[in-house]
Amino acid sequence: MDKLTLLSHINLFDELPMEDMKLIDKNSIMTPVKKGTQILIPEQPLDVLFFLKKGQVRLYRMTSQGKQFTTDILVDGNVFGETESFMLTDKQTYAEAMTDCYLCTMDKGKFESFVRSTPDVSFKLIQILSNRLKETYDLSEKIALGDVRYRTLFLLLKMSEKSGTRDKEWQSINMKITHEDIATMVGSSRETISLLMSKLKKEGLLKKTLFGYSIKADEIKSILIE
Repeated sequence: MDKLTLLSHINLFDELPMEDMKLIDKNSIMTPVKKGTQILIPEQPLDVLFFLKKGQVRLYRMTSQGKQFTTDILVDGNVFGETESFMLTDKQTYAEAMTDCYLCTMDKGKFESFVRSTPDVSFKLIQILSNRLKETYDLSEKIALGDVRYRTLFLLLKMSEKSGTRDKEWQSINMKITHEDIATMVGSSRETISLLMSKLKKEGLLKKTLFGYSIKADEIKSILIE
């Protein structure tokens, strides 16, 4: 698949005319990134935006005790990074490739010049930022108020809404995610999450699939609003 085709899959560029897509293609660099690569490190800031064309990237922060706290998992079509005008991750955020990825980068000068001439892109950036803030607020609220089971069910539901497809009562989570990843997002331990995930499988709310997990989304929604 060529670079221009991959760029067209980025949410930010949906429905842009081909001439704009060609301009982005001309002014951006596509790079294959291996699983485990640190893409963003707070101590080495990069004034660029990253367009995740294919793969999965984990955003996380470090606590004062040196533990990792996962704030988001991004899949195909997402945008992250920052320039002076747009900040889609904060200055304390790390980004790590969870799978082999294809990333496209554009430096701040070229990107901000493009945005000024393309109001639709500016509006979509605001939408993306607003959605990220809402997701972070919702997850923080659930972590503060709910028990581990409640927090995990909420997270599984959100991940399925972000990446999954529906098949009758089951909704998939098309992400490569470990029990450790879930634990760092809900403020628990890997051992606790492993036990909980086994319990959810026995209850018929969760099942393992070839590409990740599937959940009974409607049943979980009912549980969360009880």
